[in-house]
Amino acid sequence: RNDKPKDSVVFGATVKVKDLSDGSEEAYELVGPGEEDYDGDVMKILTSSPIATAMLGLKVGDKVEVDIPRGKLRMEIVGIQ
Repeated sequence: RNDKPKDSVVFGATVKVKDLSDGSEEAYELVGPGEEDYDGDVMKILTSSPIATAMLGLKVGDKVEVDIPRGKLRMEIVGIQ
């Protein structure tokens, strides 16, 4: 497993984001079917999910807005591993 920082969001990356609505930070790992887990410190989300799809290819400092069931999620990429 390669733990060097990556320069853009790709499958298998762990992405730290800041929620621009309240300043809170979350970490997501982009995983394949059967590997998702929403209960850990790092949420493992499917690369096909709306949040992951919106983040793919982005770099640290990029901002993105995602439509999710509870409304719009505005976030900034603050770290990629």
